[in-house]
Amino acid sequence: MAIAALIVTCNRLDKLKACWAASARVGFKRIVIVDNASDDGTAAWLATLDDPRLQILTLPANIGGAGGFRQGAHHLAAQRDIDWVVFHDDDAAPPIDLIERFAAIQAAPWQAYCCKVVDARGVPCRMNLPYVTLPQSTLGDILAPFVGRLPRLDPSRAATVGSFSFVGLILDHDVLRRTHDAIDDSLFLYFDDLYYAYDLTRQGIRIRYSPEIVFTHDVPATPGAMPPWKIYYLVRNLILSRRRFRAAPPYSVPSILLRIARYALAAIRQPARRAALHYLYRGVRDGVQGRTGRRH
Repeated sequence: MAIAALIVTCNRLDKLKACWAASARVGFKRIVIVDNASDDGTAAWLATLDDPRLQILTLPANIGGAGGFRQGAHHLAAQRDIDWVVFHDDDAAPPIDLIERFAAIQAAPWQAYCCKVVDARGVPCRMNLPYVTLPQSTLGDILAPFVGRLPRLDPSRAATVGSFSFVGLILDHDVLRRTHDAIDDSLFLYFDDLYYAYDLTRQGIRIRYSPEIVFTHDVPATPGAMPPWKIYYLVRNLILSRRRFRAAPPYSVPSILLRIARYALAAIRQPARRAALHYLYRGVRDGVQGRTGRRH
């Protein structure tokens, strides 16, 4: 079983070093690192690595996580000696026995696997938990993020799910080869993995949540204030879902409005309140107008 790793990085050299140390211990056939025009010494450090499995894609401009994963997926799609591709960010670490654990669970009908993702304390990361189904249609699904309830998924049990994140995704290479253009680089950041998963499920691709494989995500136990520019992409890309999936959008209008209200409350509570509200306004405006790409 030939498995490649696909890692996207941008100006997080310290995290990338830890990510590389963990990834290099895994028996990957190939490790592709996409450098999103970092200017913190990442390119120079990558040049010092001596590993025949390593392939570096240095991009001339920062095109976001969405663009980085699309470029890396395009690169790997042409390599026919790969069976599976593992996606993860530069702040995530795969387990050393990933390949052995995956070999023990890999079976039809699943062609995509999302792994369990935990923080440094071993607590499941909410941001990386998949949804059981999409679109979210029930009142309970819509209100879940606002009442502090995790998606209706037991993080300790395997299940067929309707989404994945790009931290700990293991994807069949043939599926990647046929569908990598569906990774929407115009989003720049946020929702790119969820919308790609939605595209795949609509094509009949089955996704298995696989707690047998555990990634560690280097994120704070208690998230601090979100940078205002990130609020922009959350709001804009959420609204853009109505254009991208006109026939059956993954989010209803009430769900979108409730989520925007949550982002507005978060913006008001931030020290940089004025900037956060400004970015939120721009996100709503550009989402309604269908404006994409990098805009911060």
